[in-house]
Amino acid sequence: MPQISSEQKAFFEQEGYLIVKGLFSQQEIDEIKEEYRKLWLEMVAEGEIAQDKARPVESLYPRLSNHHRVNDVAARYMLDERTRGVVEQLIGEEALVIQTVYYFKAPGGRGLPLHQDNYDIGVTPGTTYTAWVSLEHSTKENGGLFLVPGSHRFELAVPVPIEGDEYHFPHTISIPDGYKTISLETEPGDVVYFTGNTYHGSHKNQTRHSFRQSFVTHYAASSVERITLNHNMLVNSKGERVRRRLNPTPKAVATQGDITTWRKIYFPEKGKIH
Repeated sequence: MPQISSEQKAFFEQEGYLIVKGLFSQQEIDEIKEEYRKLWLEMVAEGEIAQDKARPVESLYPRLSNHHRVNDVAARYMLDERTRGVVEQLIGEEALVIQTVYYFKAPGGRGLPLHQDNYDIGVTPGTTYTAWVSLEHSTKENGGLFLVPGSHRFELAVPVPIEGDEYHFPHTISIPDGYKTISLETEPGDVVYFTGNTYHGSHKNQTRHSFRQSFVTHYAASSVERITLNHNMLVNSKGERVRRRLNPTPKAVATQGDITTWRKIYFPEKGKIH
């Protein structure tokens, strides 16, 4: 298990994110990508993924969520002690897995506007924590991450509408005065950690032939007391299902009206739960 230095922990606490370089080998990266390629082929063959003529490439490569529940390789990397271990060193307690998400980020794929992960997940008390495993050389050009350093100190913000077709959903959060976004550049095997209150998003993939794949695991501290129903499938370090009480009023529900409304805004892909 990698050991986080006092300087790295202090940086995370100050800025709300941390990049740990080279946590996974190229062989491991290739294994993850190959396993999700197989899952993708199965879903296409079974008709679970269908092409939309309006977005012929992007529609063929949707994000794949929570396949750790049915796939041993995904489950193994979800429980990997390196990613989880770093989170636990940063927060000082056991980390419970909330969900996994795999992004292909195909050429031309839209980005994600600034958002906070805990807005809809509804972890309380505290927030969520993310381990974003870079599977490609990730840059601004091919759809890499951007975030607002120091924004983890803010409460959950209410999104505002935006125009244009650059992002997957038409809402974002405003950057407070004195703060600005930075774009992150990562190599295969690097892992980006950030909190569920950190303002972050991803750029549009502007390339014609390059994917920007990533494997993401969201965590909650074991001291979490409540979480929304859609995300109450917590898993401990042994792979055992654990439960917490339901948070019936996450910020998303409180500000967007009801669960149906906010799910359409934040997860518009045919009502899938991610």
